Amino acid sequence: MDKGKLAIIILVIALIVAGGYIVYKNYPNLLNISGSNAKETSGNTYVTYQTSPQASQQQSAGTDNINYPSQISYVHAGEVYATPSAIKEMDLYVEPVDWDSVVGNDGIVIHFNFYDEQGRKVIFSGSSIDCVVNVYTPTTDRLMRSVNPRKVLYKGYATITNSDQGEGGPLAGIRIAYSDLSLGEYDRGIGQIKITASLPSGGTVEAEETYIYTRK
Repeated sequence: MDKGKLAIIILVIALIVAGGYIVYKNYPNLLNISGSNAKETSGNTYVTYQTSPQASQQQSAGTDNINYPSQISYVHAGEVYATPSAIKEMDLYVEPVDWDSVVGNDGIVIHFNFYDEQGRKVIFSGSSIDCVVNVYTPTTDRLMRSVNPRKVLYKGYATITNSDQGEGGPLAGIRIAYSDLSLGEYDRGIGQIKITASLPSGGTVEAEETYIYTRK
């Protein structure tokens, strides 16, 4: 082969190699075929996550910005996990319950829920809500005489520390034994129940349930 042609071929090869090296060093992304979600041959998917500067600083300090409640509650649609300061309303419902091994109801259990200003059920834990519970007679006695004001059959106190204490089973709630009621000879039974709950942030909410037919 002519020496001149051989020199030209060697020069072309050298230029190609040099050009490839320059592209590799200065434009590496041109040779990167896979994206941030590219699948490797093993079948694993690798995803690139962006971290905010604040989160990066917290991670480097060994902390994070997630508040973990002391007791986890499941939050469903129509509910909100919040502190008792969000509570604007309370409701209750009562049922007679047999809680011992002897046949027959032993008393009542008052179930309760709390709601915020949007009507969502408030789920909370780790806070104390002090309650005053009053149980009254109906407005008439066994002889159908008027009882006005209603007679107080029971007054007690309870502390709620978790919203889950109010429901979830027949015994979940505030329990009052029939033996604790101050029933007179002509009293017909329970006609009304009222609860006043004092919120840790200040203020109170009240709930009541009144019965046409007595609960005992």
